[in-house]
Order: sequence, then C-alpha cells, then structure tokens
Amino acid sequence: MAQVEIDLYTPSFAEVDGRSQAVLIPERRWYDALLSGEGDQPIERWNSKVFQDLNSPTASTDCWTWTSSRDRDGYGSFSLGGQTARAHHILWAVEHGSPPAFVFGRNGWERVHLGHLCHDRDETCEGGPSCLHRRCVNPEHLALQSQSANVRAGHGGDHQRSKTQCPSGHAYAESGFSYTDPSGTTRRYCRPCKSGFRAPQFVGSRKHLAVAA
Repeated sequence: MAQVEIDLYTPSFAEVDGRSQAVLIPERRWYDALLSGEGDQPIERWNSKVFQDLNSPTASTDCWTWTSSRDRDGYGSFSLGGQTARAHHILWAVEHGSPPAFVFGRNGWERVHLGHLCHDRDETCEGGPSCLHRRCVNPEHLALQSQSANVRAGHGGDHQRSKTQCPSGHAYAESGFSYTDPSGTTRRYCRPCKSGFRAPQFVGSRKHLAVAA
C-alpha cells in the first residue's frame, strides 16, 4: 500500500468501488481553473475536442470519443490552469468534484483511479495504451475504483499474459522464464535481457523458476 503524507491532501469521503469511503484529494490547478472558468471557456473548449454522437468511431456505441492529443498511456490530454489533465477527468469533475488520489481500505491507503466501465464490460479488450475505451470521456461511463479493483476490472492481467515477446523483442517461448516471488506474484523475465543479473528477490526461491510458455 502507498505511503502517504496526509498533510498534503484534503480529507473527504467519496464513492469508491461502489461504497462511500474515506479519501484524500490533492490540490489541482486545473480543477481550480475549471471552477473559475479561467481561460477561454474551458468546457466549450473541451466540448470542441469530443465526438459525442452515437455510434462512436472508437469504442462502445455510446462512448464520447476524445479526438485531440493523448498521453503515452492512451488517455486524452487537456491543458487547463497551467497543468495537463486527463480529458476524461474534466466533465466528471464538474459533476462530482476533484477526483481523490487515495482511498483508505483494510490495508491502509490505496491509490484511486477514475476507471472506464465501458472497458470493464468489454471482455474482448485486452487493455493497455491502445485500448480505445481510454479515449472515452462520457461521465456516465466512469467510476472511482481502488487500485486493486481497477486492475481486476481492467483486464490488465489479460493484457500482460497475451504478450509473446519481451520489450526487447525476444520470444518468451524460446528465451523466457516465469518466477513466483515471495508474495505469490508470478512474473516473466527474459534470459538474454537478464543475463548476468541475479535480482535479490531470486535468492532462496530458485525452485519456483519455470520455462515460460
């Protein structure tokens, strides 16, 4: 769980994972500018970058598609108040307030995401930066999710398991191996990339090594 300096945030309550929970909300210049209407009518400018007709060209038919710039993770980007915000946060924030950064759960503070429900319902989407649902800015398709719930709902594991090559292009089937760390998490490594490197977490656990399929 995350280590949080609580004094840097405003405590509040919000509906995360479908129930009201204690949250921490950071200061955001873009949200202050949104409330004040600072700089060229931000909502009108935001609307001009959105395809809101039915039959969205990129995801579910009722998605609102962001048509302007996107960040490296595939989410829409919107500049406001001297900051760059994720585009799907803007209209959601108008209706619900500034999104929290952390939620307090059974194991302490955990990060919060504004998850895409349209993606969660689409079992054919593997996730990742190319996920077309990440361009959706329809506030009806969004909900606050804890980090763990977001990972479970977002098919993140499916996206990782579908990879057949390491980031350097080596085939996992030929040169990879899987490793179960002491916490029980299974990870995949590439022999050529890890040659000569023995990570501290391998010590005492080599019986868990297995060739990756």
